[in-house]
Amino acid sequence: MDTRMQMTELHKAAIAYYNNIHDRDLQDKAWNFFRSMDTDGNGRVSFHELVEFFRQCGHNWADYNFFNSLDRNQDGNLDFWEVLTLYYIMKTRGVWCQSCGLCQMGLYFTCVACFDSASNTYDLCTDCYSKRRYRHHHISFLDNYVLLRSKRGLPPGQPNLNQALVPEYIAPNAPQEVSLFVFTLHPYL
Repeated sequence: MDTRMQMTELHKAAIAYYNNIHDRDLQDKAWNFFRSMDTDGNGRVSFHELVEFFRQCGHNWADYNFFNSLDRNQDGNLDFWEVLTLYYIMKTRGVWCQSCGLCQMGLYFTCVACFDSASNTYDLCTDCYSKRRYRHHHISFLDNYVLLRSKRGLPPGQPNLNQALVPEYIAPNAPQEVSLFVFTLHPYL
């Protein structure tokens, strides 16, 4: 999924959460977050204001492409709803690819053993995982959606319809036609 589509989904999620909050204090926090960036009080946050906000928070951040992806109407400024998306990302998306260092806003892969150990997770973007651009001592990874489903649990006696099929290890010298069709249920599901 491209960045624009991911940002659209995040924008919709941020608005959905905001509109369904029954705690006015949480809505006020989102507005205060916006106001803290809008230093000139014009109801819009410029790229300069956003960079200055991050600098004051101790971050040396200046990514115009990210700013541009937040700017849904491409007017060069962020309104409250666009900043709300940033607020949502900051509150919910603390996941960074352990290989390339990019923030993960959509689908990503997590080491199941690290996730289960309650220590720090080991997360990878889809590119680094699919191209095997990482070094890690565990071998079992699931994407964030399958991982969530697999940890959900089932009522007693119910079949697990959320089980994912993953390729079973095939010896390097096995005929290719065998390796195309051999799958097994993932042991963590």
